[in-house]
Amino acid sequence: MTKSLRKRFIFFTMAAVSCLLLFIVIALNGLNWMMLERQSDMVMKILVDSNGAFQKMDFNQPPPFIRPLDMDRMRSSRFFIVRSDADGNVREVNTDQIFSIDRETAENYALAVWQTGRTSGRIDGYKFAVKDLGPNRLLFFMDTSGQSESFYMVLFVSAAIAVLCWLILLIIVSLLSGKVIRPVIAGMEKQKQFITNAGHEMKTPLAIIQSNNDTMALIHGENKYNVHIRTQTRRLNVLMSNLLLLARLDEESPPPAEPVNISELAAELLPAYQEAALVRSLRFHVQIEPGLRLLIEKASFQQLLTILLDNAVKYTPDGGQISLRLTRHGRRISMIQENSCEASHEADTEILFERFYRGDPARTQRAESSGYGIGLSAARAICERFNGKLTATYTSAESIRFVASF
Repeated sequence: MTKSLRKRFIFFTMAAVSCLLLFIVIALNGLNWMMLERQSDMVMKILVDSNGAFQKMDFNQPPPFIRPLDMDRMRSSRFFIVRSDADGNVREVNTDQIFSIDRETAENYALAVWQTGRTSGRIDGYKFAVKDLGPNRLLFFMDTSGQSESFYMVLFVSAAIAVLCWLILLIIVSLLSGKVIRPVIAGMEKQKQFITNAGHEMKTPLAIIQSNNDTMALIHGENKYNVHIRTQTRRLNVLMSNLLLLARLDEESPPPAEPVNISELAAELLPAYQEAALVRSLRFHVQIEPGLRLLIEKASFQQLLTILLDNAVKYTPDGGQISLRLTRHGRRISMIQENSCEASHEADTEILFERFYRGDPARTQRAESSGYGIGLSAARAICERFNGKLTATYTSAESIRFVASF
């Protein structure tokens, strides 16, 4: 139990930390990219407005959080300009501000932009803009490799810091998780100890009450009070047994498992429930694949099957039907139990597995077979102890299906 709680605490804590760090990295780099884009757009706008002439450039006040431009920064920008006529024929090429581009390369870029028909965008790491100037056109190409390098540098550094922080927090959380969950474990242990002690302590008074009640019935004759006392003491005995079962299932180490032929085991348990179903005119369908073997404790599987069949017989309306299937699908073995049920039921089937949940909100005892809300919780605990899973689904408005998969 301690290891399981520690793992869950570490997992959920680190999942929250991961989401937070991921959000910070995405937000930081997204904001960085937006600022770099706005800055390059400002540079391009000044170039277009001045037709690439430095003496005509006008440095207006930039938007907030953007570093203001000046002549030194503009002269450090790498760009080239191509002048063409209306038919796309190149008339002039200016590569004074860039040394990695020759005239032929510039003409090829201009031709590629001409073919796209766009007036702005990106091409091979260059941001371009087209300006109509009388019968001619000016095509501005600005190198944005510096912008990309800056962005990827910040991305790499922020991601590296985030990973480092994640690892440091993982170590801290792993070291402190034991102290964090210690009060929870202590509370759970006290609760289990209380249930176990209370269960054992109540067994003796209940046995004495039952014995005295039977004696009074023999001496003075049976009456309705004797019947009520006997019924309620039986219910308390069953409740104590169920509480002790839950306490045992909550123990940290599962019992030793062994290969069990569950097909034969199920066939041995079925006749008693089939007879009970016959008394209430319930249709009982069984489909068991022979020779199914499962690595489990025999008594635990008997308990699991007993709980499911007990519930089916108790809560299936008269004239309804019950079905049980044991099948293999690849490496998984499934036990599927389905039965008719009342039309009014909970929308969320997970609530059925809560301890002490009762479908009757008033918790009235309308029948001697009325349950305690412990059986399904114990059945799920048995499945989980042997790496299985128990789920419930409503197949229709008046039918419910339980699937135990191992």
